[in-house]
Amino acid sequence: MGTKALRYTKQGLLIPAAWLERLGGKIAVRRSANRVIIESAERDAARRRLARMVRALRRAALERGALGEQEIAAEVDAVRRRRARRR
Repeated sequence: MGTKALRYTKQGLLIPAAWLERLGGKIAVRRSANRVIIESAERDAARRRLARMVRALRRAALERGALGEQEIAAEVDAVRRRRARRR
């Protein structure tokens, strides 16, 4: 099976079908800022699940009063200072 090259034309980007066939049966295509994302349906679903989990974790952290960005940075700096003194 010969693989043709990717081509950019006045009408847009032409992607060889053989390249897309490697992604499996169904593919998801979406625009994001200045790019187009082409991924398998499974990867699209996994990415969406991960995004939901991250949102849930962030929401839970806010509800429990977790440390903010500045507090985390201060803790990291304190640990680095202690480690630097040991050297």
